[in-house]
Amino acid sequence: MQLAKRYRGIAFLWEHRYYGDSQPFPVNENTTAAQWQFLTTEQALQDVVFFADSFPTTSVSGHAVNTTLNALPIHPSVVPWVWLGGSYPGVRGALLRQRNPETIFAAWVSSAPVEAQVDMASYYKAAERSLTRNCSADWVAVTKFVDDTLNGTNETLQIDVKFDLLKARLSGPGGNTTGADGLTRQRANATSNVDAASILMDPLDFYQYYGFWDSLLPFCNLLETQNFTAEPFEGGVISAHGVNAASDAFLVALAGAQLRCHPRRRGRPGSRPLMDEARGDPENPMSIETSFLSLELFQQQCSETFPDIPSSPQVQLINKYGGWKMNPPNTLWTNGEFDPWRTMGLASIESNSPHRIPTVSVPACNTPAPGKSFFGLTHAQMVHVSDMRVLLVPDSNHTDFKTVGFYSPVSQAPFYSGLGLFQLALDEWLPCFHGSVIDI
Repeated sequence: MQLAKRYRGIAFLWEHRYYGDSQPFPVNENTTAAQWQFLTTEQALQDVVFFADSFPTTSVSGHAVNTTLNALPIHPSVVPWVWLGGSYPGVRGALLRQRNPETIFAAWVSSAPVEAQVDMASYYKAAERSLTRNCSADWVAVTKFVDDTLNGTNETLQIDVKFDLLKARLSGPGGNTTGADGLTRQRANATSNVDAASILMDPLDFYQYYGFWDSLLPFCNLLETQNFTAEPFEGGVISAHGVNAASDAFLVALAGAQLRCHPRRRGRPGSRPLMDEARGDPENPMSIETSFLSLELFQQQCSETFPDIPSSPQVQLINKYGGWKMNPPNTLWTNGEFDPWRTMGLASIESNSPHRIPTVSVPACNTPAPGKSFFGLTHAQMVHVSDMRVLLVPDSNHTDFKTVGFYSPVSQAPFYSGLGLFQLALDEWLPCFHGSVIDI
């Protein structure tokens, strides 16, 4: 809205097809794969083009004053359309700049994972990089201990591990185990290995939006001080007392970190419109993600729901637009340093990425950044969409219902730095729209 006010524009809030009131059928156990056939990238992008083209190029004749929206001469051939979006909406903005530059003149895309990959074990590397050394050492050791135990042959120990993990999730701070009163060893035994081992990742539920300081640090403090009963060790509890003590401290921290203070986000990254599969990485000795989360498991779950789907996600339908090698002009790319989705964006530092370099030098209108660089900004210490998601007036208790899902303790600085840079860019780009001079 700040940009719409400054440039005297009209702001549209987009509802994606098949979402909200655009859902064409009820979703239940009888919903078929065929009903989703028109929920595709191409259809969704073309919706924007169709909508923009529905506006006239000139004022509707016969009316001295016509205030209806569809009578306004705001066709993209007449006025510049500018797209703002973060995460998946950011991907849409980038694809539209690449696919339909005649419709979307400029875009600011935040945390946009434009490179589609089936294997996205790198998602959790951002969290691993941000962990303190001792917390990382204990988390890695406990994860390996649980995975090895559940993959072993000692059934009694396996039930013990599952029971302890479930009890930790159901319990609360201060030794409050009331929530686990109904837990039995029979229930623990019936819990699958992947469901039990995934409890180790509960502290990561909000990392994407809250970052290390506000999601993982409270948990790590409990873990490393053994519930504030001891001084932390530089090498972790594992270095001083072994894996059993580290496991006990981990379970107490799980119960005490109040991870359920926020609505639980049981959906993992694979539930997003742009699907990648975030699995455990057996090749990474520092992985904090259980190896029970595998590519085979994700594909099995998808196939059980929709038996007729392809045997693997069709990432080529996204990557045909360039993936993390794309460089559409008139586009600003912003990212958070520790955003897990940065791994699939232009600012990725993963080993298989192009290792492109962001530059804050505003390129000339309709001119991409030179070489391997791209016009963009990486916010230090920030996470997912930190520049578009923060409230200027914090409301952590959600006294205003509209803030639910948007409040984040991240700094307001990324908003102002991103907004300021994009305004500098628009001041450079807008005057060249169709070679005409636009009053800004």
